[in-house]
Amino acid sequence: MSVLNFPRIYLNGFMFWNPPTFNNNDVLPLYDAVKMQMNWPFLNRYGINDKNAPQTLMPWGITPLAYKNVPDYVLQVPTNGDPNNYPMIPAEWDLFGDNACGTVNYQKARSVIIGGESKVDSYIDSDPLINKPYQLLGNSFGNPSPTAARFVDVSPWQNTFTALYFDRITLGDATCGVTLKQGCRMLNRFLDFKWAPIGGLVYVTCTWQTCFTKDQVDWVVGGSPLLQSLKNEMEQNKDAQGLMLRFTTYLTVYDKNGLFNDFKVVNSHSQAPWDISRLQMLYQMGLDNPTETFFNPAHSRTAGILGLWLKNEFPTAPAGPRLVPKAPVPFYKVTPGDTVIGAPDDPRTVINLGVTSAQLHDNILSLDLGNTFPIYPAIHDGAVDPDPDRLNTGLPVAAKFNVGAYELGVLQGSDSKTFKALTSFGFEQYQQTAFDKRSGLLDLPLDASAQTLLQQGNLALRLKGSETIAATQQTWTAEVIESGSFIDVGDSRTLNIMVQNNGKPAAAGTTLWVAEYNNAFMLTTSNYYLAFSNPADFVLITDYPDARAKNEQGMPQFIGGSQHPSLLMEGSGRRLSAMTVRGSACNESVSNAITYQEFLKTPAAVDLRPCLRFENPQAMSGKLDNNAGMGATVKYSLTRIQTNADGIAQLTVHAVAPGFPTVRFFIQDDPTGIPFSFSYTEAFTDFLSPLRVLPQEPQMLKDFIDCWNRVYQFDDANVRIWKEFIFPQILQPFYYLYPIMNKYMPLNSLQRIEGAIEQFIKLISKEYQEASTLAMPITRDLPQSRRQVLEIWAKDLVSTGYPPTPLNLEDYQQG
Repeated sequence: MSVLNFPRIYLNGFMFWNPPTFNNNDVLPLYDAVKMQMNWPFLNRYGINDKNAPQTLMPWGITPLAYKNVPDYVLQVPTNGDPNNYPMIPAEWDLFGDNACGTVNYQKARSVIIGGESKVDSYIDSDPLINKPYQLLGNSFGNPSPTAARFVDVSPWQNTFTALYFDRITLGDATCGVTLKQGCRMLNRFLDFKWAPIGGLVYVTCTWQTCFTKDQVDWVVGGSPLLQSLKNEMEQNKDAQGLMLRFTTYLTVYDKNGLFNDFKVVNSHSQAPWDISRLQMLYQMGLDNPTETFFNPAHSRTAGILGLWLKNEFPTAPAGPRLVPKAPVPFYKVTPGDTVIGAPDDPRTVINLGVTSAQLHDNILSLDLGNTFPIYPAIHDGAVDPDPDRLNTGLPVAAKFNVGAYELGVLQGSDSKTFKALTSFGFEQYQQTAFDKRSGLLDLPLDASAQTLLQQGNLALRLKGSETIAATQQTWTAEVIESGSFIDVGDSRTLNIMVQNNGKPAAAGTTLWVAEYNNAFMLTTSNYYLAFSNPADFVLITDYPDARAKNEQGMPQFIGGSQHPSLLMEGSGRRLSAMTVRGSACNESVSNAITYQEFLKTPAAVDLRPCLRFENPQAMSGKLDNNAGMGATVKYSLTRIQTNADGIAQLTVHAVAPGFPTVRFFIQDDPTGIPFSFSYTEAFTDFLSPLRVLPQEPQMLKDFIDCWNRVYQFDDANVRIWKEFIFPQILQPFYYLYPIMNKYMPLNSLQRIEGAIEQFIKLISKEYQEASTLAMPITRDLPQSRRQVLEIWAKDLVSTGYPPTPLNLEDYQQG
């Protein structure tokens, strides 16, 4: 199936990620994204309020914040309480980010097509397409110059779900290449935080995928056998729907300006006074003069494959048989034991594998190892800023850990414990050179007997020379066709879920139970809790006041439910520098239990009430354990859906409260065993779909009209409605959170916006929010209630010269 089939085109290179970190702040609760306003209760601690914010907020945001000046409720949140991570600048490492992303082609950092194959072992590295660049591009706005693709964290403080918006992807150039237009929005998959214990986010990988129908593909073959072969197969294969692009990103590094670009060099992750002072100075220069703004993006290595998209394949996630980790295996760089993870009193030299996709075609079993084996930076030994002198000495080079040799086989027997080998492979077949050559794919020939045996059990990986089953085939998969939706309170959305059984469409009538989960903190990546409707309480945090780097999240479960191991993390969110598997014999400091209801009173909490109402809900009740669960009774709702003849189930949700719900699917006949909580480190193999529910503000339209009707007779009515309503009620938080806008359309400038009002109307439209890379705001968090007011102001007032007549509420439909 998919890119595991032939023909294939291989890509290798680098990507940049440029988030605005004052908005995407995952250490401090600066922005209440649920209410969509600055978090004034938090900011009040520092003397900042909605009245003096124009003079006080940004100066505070670029001033180092000491550990002692951070409120307890922020430090209590696990990952936030390590004194070694302070002082830190509240604006974090990329204040002027614009959410752009794409490939890098700068000096030695090249992102190019490296080869391809039309059949097994037919590697082509000499072709007109080879060494030509590839790029993700955004929408144009009447300008021939390309704009960037954009990525948006569905939740501004969570790392787990990122949507990637683009208009087209180009491979090659005008003389030889292919253009892929308006494919499915991407959402990161298989984001495996279990490798973070090695040393932080640099070790974490994820997969991206999008697909294009035949009419979304433009060819310029240009004498390329690689392109001609792929074009012929797409047009002639009766099962081909179009083309699929899948790529893996890994080895993410920070503060590499000057190496991947010509931007100002900073060391934003350092607590050294000189580095902090320089960053603060450069931020101030950018705030004072928009021409001095600069980007400080993160960068990743990437490897990708362009191939066929066949029927019954998920458009935005790998389909077919999928192997997931089962038991940890030894790993090392050069010699066994040279890499250790775990608490000091419980060192470990084993690690879990990642996710592997597989497909049998003809006599070849192909594996996608893009996320299977962990990597490390080969030149440097450091997670975030490997170069202590801030000198960019060379491009980050990846290497694969040696995780042993493997037998690939099937599990048989009534207990599925009898292993029968089909074939085997060793380190030389997945080490970095081999990985780069075929972008992570490995083709293994099977003889006739092995092909027969493959049909008699489920796939498994066994560590050679042992009985350790490192990975097993995931029987069921369920993927939302296009996830990461933004909806308003009062709206409904129907999700289409493709369900597969051992890589094939599920039979009609397959049952899925659906539950809503939420995160309890307005900062950092955190675990998931079942949404509930009664005032239940449980232990949310185990707090060690004298050693808050040890703090842990409470993980209560329903009585009889499964438990999850605790993890000790160092660093927060995108500053995550390490994660330690908690030892069973850890000598703990004196701790306090902080309950959910107690923490809910703080400005850093998120209510775990339901944000969604399921169609055909089933009311449920369960009792939590007597430890972290405090024996509480929890009232919640589930729903039951079933697949149709094509293996697709539909879920309709109604948005009832603002927030960041995550829908989880359980493929089982009854709701037994649905957990109350689960760790985000386990989420990479779960079936999840994030949504963002934007608030409904029914009073806003009336308040706006009342405000206009008080000022329309004045000569400066345009200034009054701007100062009294449009800016403070709607545009102000975006002005603070996206200072890069000062370079293009300052959101505090009535004159500049009036001068570009037609452009403004287009960019804030609902149409642009759904798919455009130019949407305002780029994070798409503009509720319809605020959009309606902006559109009335722009169309009926600004565009008509502010006619001195009152507005009538009845003339406008509420929405």
